[in-house]
Amino acid sequence: MTARSLLFCAAALVAAGSTPLLAAEATTKVLAENDKMQIIDVVEKPGDTGAMALRLGNAIYMITGGTFERTFADGTKQVTPRKAGEAAIVKETRPYAVKNVGTTTIHLIEFLPKK
Repeated sequence: MTARSLLFCAAALVAAGSTPLLAAEATTKVLAENDKMQIIDVVEKPGDTGAMALRLGNAIYMITGGTFERTFADGTKQVTPRKAGEAAIVKETRPYAVKNVGTTTIHLIEFLPKK
């Protein structure tokens, strides 16, 4: 993916279950970063998790789709399917952990504004 494509995705525009003891963390790679934003390549195999965090304002672009499960601090869960090519800006105001509960590997680009 070219820098121009990443900028287009950012302009067009989030994501990314609870963390069981044996769950694997998603694989991440910082693609670009400055004092205002970080762009991260994220790959989550089925069962992979992402730590509890506030993601409000983050944007995601789905390279391959899949199904996420969000788990909130109070234990409530929300399942969110995403399709390849879909872009979204996270509007959820509560921190949550994520887990790939689908059967396919999820690949996305995440745009994180620095606060």
